[in-house]
Amino acid sequence: MSGDKFLPIIYVRGYAGRQGAVENTVNLPYYGFNLGSTQTRTGPEGDPEFSIFESPLVRLMKDFGYTDFFARVTPNGDVELLNNEADQYEESGFPQKGLWIYRYYDETSNWAGRGERETIETIADGLHTLVDFVLDKTGAPAVHLVAHSMGGLICRSLIQRTLREEAQEKIAKLFTYATPHRGIHFRKGLGALTMIRDLTGINEADTFGLRRMREFLATPDATLDDVHRITHFPTDRVFSLIGTNHSDYTVTPSRIAVGPASDGLVMNKHAYVKGSRRAYVYRSHSGPQGIVNSEEGYQNLHRFLFGDTSVRIRLENLRLAPKYRDDETLRYLMIENQVLIRGGEVMMTDQREERGSALTIGARDGEQEPLTLFRVYLSSACRPEGERHYSSFQIRLGILPHHVRGRRVLSDRHFFGERLFHKALTVAIRDDDKRGGRLVKTAWTEIDDDMPRSGTRYDNAQDIRIPLASKAFVSGEIVLSVTDE
Repeated sequence: MSGDKFLPIIYVRGYAGRQGAVENTVNLPYYGFNLGSTQTRTGPEGDPEFSIFESPLVRLMKDFGYTDFFARVTPNGDVELLNNEADQYEESGFPQKGLWIYRYYDETSNWAGRGERETIETIADGLHTLVDFVLDKTGAPAVHLVAHSMGGLICRSLIQRTLREEAQEKIAKLFTYATPHRGIHFRKGLGALTMIRDLTGINEADTFGLRRMREFLATPDATLDDVHRITHFPTDRVFSLIGTNHSDYTVTPSRIAVGPASDGLVMNKHAYVKGSRRAYVYRSHSGPQGIVNSEEGYQNLHRFLFGDTSVRIRLENLRLAPKYRDDETLRYLMIENQVLIRGGEVMMTDQREERGSALTIGARDGEQEPLTLFRVYLSSACRPEGERHYSSFQIRLGILPHHVRGRRVLSDRHFFGERLFHKALTVAIRDDDKRGGRLVKTAWTEIDDDMPRSGTRYDNAQDIRIPLASKAFVSGEIVLSVTDE
């Protein structure tokens, strides 16, 4: 696979249930990838300010020069381009920076196709045809796949069932928004609804149950605990974006049936590929506050696809102070983790107790195993010029106690939001252009407040260790591993 990151992108949208939803989808040229959002935020003086996100499609075109293409695959296996100007590209050549919309629901439409719903295997086979078509027309060595919801399962069916050994060569990276990689399941007490859905299979809704997932993912022995493991593809080339805002999902029955700790349709714990890069953002599955039409989603998307530096953020050697270690009711720790990039208000990842997305670990777990918090992707093209030529980001880390006796949470042992540790670590990284390696500045502070004037030099393979300063811990450190992408 070539080192060129600006490869063709194929967008695969999510599930449309009722026939009316199919027709509405077909009426959208970009299948929803062009939808943006407008929000009102509180400005510096306390006044409301509009914040407009144009859409991931528009931003990819404006920021990186991508060209849009509409494509569908006919029942005969032919790729049909719907762009009016498609003929000119047949003569001049198709650009490698192409954004291809895979319009697989056209065949399900009563007016645009045959009105027949296709299985996920058939849709994945059509995606295979489109991938080969794009590779042939552009001369690109591979493509990026970007998918929402069920679209991520279509991509996994392509990789695991169709391409298999060819997947690593033809697919560069896979980015999924809110994909139910472990299926869609309802909260306790509503399991009968899941059974009815999987038995009837109305409108291919059983796609999200374990029986069908085993079939189209070519994993006949998979259990619910391991169906989210991808095969025939490296997990470090997969990014799972997870929504945590169930309250803004516009489909009320689903929001109620699935409940908190979800995006309104997919539970947080079911929304990622095992071992993949991942981020948590306070967005719902779709709708006005949806995860696709969000600045958070776009920032994670383009940095994962095009970034040239990866920073893995770990928590290691976390050992409680004696007075906490001797407390038998302190059974768990909750880890809050927020990461921001310099110059923006956007949280790249946002895990908090009050949003049900904080990571829960055993109180002693941090002593033995390193805990990966996040992996942030940086781009040298986005850095300022001159002496300030650093890529900066901030980690806001909170560690909370969780007291339990038996199976009962002892709510009287701590206040909601009480933390054993709560500080912000600012990190600034640049290439050491003269000597190789990198210059890194770190400080438990706000950006640019009391930061060192120059960075410490680190070799490319050298971990950067920053101790935690807290009376609650005997030891503990943030470890940064910086590598080229």
